Parts: sequence; C-alpha cells; structure tokens
Amino acid sequence: MGFESGKRKGNIWNDVLFIDSLIKQKGASTDKKNNSGIMNISGKDERTFETRFSSLLEANTDRLNGKIITQQNNDTSVQAVYCFGKKHRPDMSVNEDGIAIEIKYINNSLDGLKMALGQSLMYRLRYKFVINLIVVSEENKEIYEKAINDEEKDLEDIMKYLADSLNIFTYIVPGFSLKNNQKRVFEVNGLEIPQQQK
Repeated sequence: MGFESGKRKGNIWNDVLFIDSLIKQKGASTDKKNNSGIMNISGKDERTFETRFSSLLEANTDRLNGKIITQQNNDTSVQAVYCFGKKHRPDMSVNEDGIAIEIKYINNSLDGLKMALGQSLMYRLRYKFVINLIVVSEENKEIYEKAINDEEKDLEDIMKYLADSLNIFTYIVPGFSLKNNQKRVFEVNGLEIPQQQK
C-alpha cells in the first residue's frame, strides 16, 4: 500500500485551493477589519484553535465541494491511520479520503511542528492531500518573525519538498497580533502559481 493518489485537478483539488485562499485571507471572513491572521483569537490551547478553524470551514460549506468532517461531529468520524500500535487521526477532514487537516498550537513545547510533519506523512496513506496549520503563541513570536524574515531556510526547504512532492501543505500563522505590514501567514506551498507554470 502506498500514499493515496492526489491529482491536482478536480473538486478535491479545488477545495485545497479554496482552503489555501481562506487561510491567507485577511481577517478570514469573521472580522474584516482585523489586521492580523486567521488565528488571532484569545486562546491558550489547541482545542480553541481547532474549533475556530472548523467553524470557519463550516461557515464556508457552500463554497466547498466536499463534506467537512470534524472530531466534534458525532454523525461521522474522521478516518484514522493505524501505525505503530496506535490510531492517528487528523483534527478534521474534507471527505473521508480527500483532505486531512491537522492543527498544532506551538506554546510551551516546540515539538508540535515536527509532530505535525510526521503525522502528515501517515495521513497521506488515507488522504489525497494534507493541510498543516501551525499556530504560534505570542510567547514564541520570535520564531514566527524569523520565519517571515527568511531566517528559516531549512524549514522552507522541508515545507517546499512536502508540498511539491507529497501534497502536504504547511502554513505557519500567528496566534497573536501582528506589527504593521507583517505577513499574516508563512508558507512556501506555491499554490498561487498556476499548475501549468510549475
């Protein structure tokens, strides 16, 4: 068994592109005057950010082709991957095998990023695409600032390889207010480039 085949065309791919635009959108349709990013809300735990993002997707169901499945929904369950004696389940998905979405909050431990990247490889066994949304706490804002100031070349190379070769798209966003003119999202997925130019 290998990774699910994820072709960059069709309804599920269009959902990936829509979620990409939603993550990058200023204010993300809940506060149009918000100068900060998608996850600039009061919250001190990962569950708060998961709920925030699933609510954002639910508010845009009419613009998605697939069905949103969350761990809070009792009608359906997010498909798990069994690996090394444990079931690994993304926080939410679009369809049962379409897009796995993993959210990590970087607060006390900086291990969330490597956990998300490792989990995303497992999710590719069952899902065509994976979206990682890494939310950085205010206590770690210097890490976010280094990333947006091109001081994380190795991380960029890893993220670009995962996006180009494995259909794993990673976004690093602030969970705090930004300074004027700071980027709201750090990503190197290249999804804004038309596919025929790649």
